[in-house]
Amino acid sequence: MKNKKEHFQGDNLSNKKSETGSREQKDRQEELIGGRHAVLEALKYSKPLKIFLTEGLKGAVVNEITLLARQKSVPVKRLSKEDFNRTAGDISGSQGVAAVITPFRYSSLSRLIESARSFDSEPFLIMLDHIEDPQNLGAVMRTADAAGVHGLIIPEQRAAGVTAAVCKVAAGAAERIPVALVGNLNRAAAMLKKEGFWLYGAEADGKTEYYRADYCRPLALVIGSEGKGLSRLLRKNCDMTLNIPMPGSAGSLNVAAATAILTYAALAQREGWTG
Repeated sequence: MKNKKEHFQGDNLSNKKSETGSREQKDRQEELIGGRHAVLEALKYSKPLKIFLTEGLKGAVVNEITLLARQKSVPVKRLSKEDFNRTAGDISGSQGVAAVITPFRYSSLSRLIESARSFDSEPFLIMLDHIEDPQNLGAVMRTADAAGVHGLIIPEQRAAGVTAAVCKVAAGAAERIPVALVGNLNRAAAMLKKEGFWLYGAEADGKTEYYRADYCRPLALVIGSEGKGLSRLLRKNCDMTLNIPMPGSAGSLNVAAATAILTYAALAQREGWTG
């Protein structure tokens, strides 16, 4: 699924309010991320504005960060522990490394569909129905990137956006996987269906066990929000609803875990791993 014809980085090709929305003002601001691997991934797939390192910091990853920063002409500033804490002390797990980055660049839905079709495999997208927890969004992005999903779709209102906190959890995936920001998920679902996508919604009471579904077609997995599941209209727009059988005592799975199960079920079938 990783055989892509050309590299794609999310963009804002549409000037429509529904695709930029209320985050436009926020997107003009810079963001600070922390953590050795998070900063290294940001350097590999984009260009941070500036990098901060605590004085005396050593290690293979730190060396790679400084080398890439030099190659990309990204300023690196060494700070005392006190100055670093004043600059980035509120970032948990920074490991003495931080970077100033430009805000995440969202894609338009039409551009995301076009990008998904540039792969050799059938298009595979994930739509998130008002996921509010940044940890869940970051984990979903990481799973999607690892499994070769072609992009994510999220709503602009009442949902987590791709912030520095999400990028930290995503562990580099935010630098690689495109995300479309849409004003209305139901209109997005209608557009996907018009473009030939099948929409599979994940629900505890879904009519079809997830392992019985046919994933070898243009596909959008639709994942409901924490606690509420899929909204009524979006569920109605789905061609099929899937459930994950749980013979154990757990009553439900969190969003990230459920998405991982469904995503890899689709990948296994598409790649022929299931025989």
